[in-house]
Amino acid sequence: MTPPHEDTFQPQSTPAARNSRRRQLLFLGEPLASTPNLAVRSGLGSTPFTARRIPVTSHHCCYIARQFTRQTVRRWNLHSICDDAVQIASELVANAVRHGQPDAVTADGEQAGVWLAFTLRPRTLLCVVRDPSQLSPRLTAPQPLAERHRGLPIVNALANTWGWTTAPQAQGKSVWARVALPAA
Repeated sequence: MTPPHEDTFQPQSTPAARNSRRRQLLFLGEPLASTPNLAVRSGLGSTPFTARRIPVTSHHCCYIARQFTRQTVRRWNLHSICDDAVQIASELVANAVRHGQPDAVTADGEQAGVWLAFTLRPRTLLCVVRDPSQLSPRLTAPQPLAERHRGLPIVNALANTWGWTTAPQAQGKSVWARVALPAA
């Protein structure tokens, strides 16, 4: 069993810690090999960035996503949006685990998995969940007392904007949501 920090990316991590398997699983597709900094390779510049692979084989995947989100948001001193960010991340991860084929196997025989990532932009916190499915998420009207199809309506209500993207060179999709930062 690997230690919990093994699947966590930080921009300041050493090059040895960012092996090719992890780069292939990263939510933004395959970075340029010539650039040593993960955030720059991913097009994020020097903005704060963190990502974690969510162990979908565990029944605690949403709990892990909520804890990771809470720790990240608090570390970045964004206490006022913590609850919204935690709920959004939890809903997006739950959707990825349920609908995103996280147990799929990649061409190199690795498990595709689900990734949760955050980056801090000048006016927003960006939450991204990457899964191996190409299926587009569908926002459906919430049904009273329904146990399913509530995730995206919740994300839609809490986020300023949300959407998804696919990368032609990478398997899967990234579903993202932006939460506005409080005015300074």
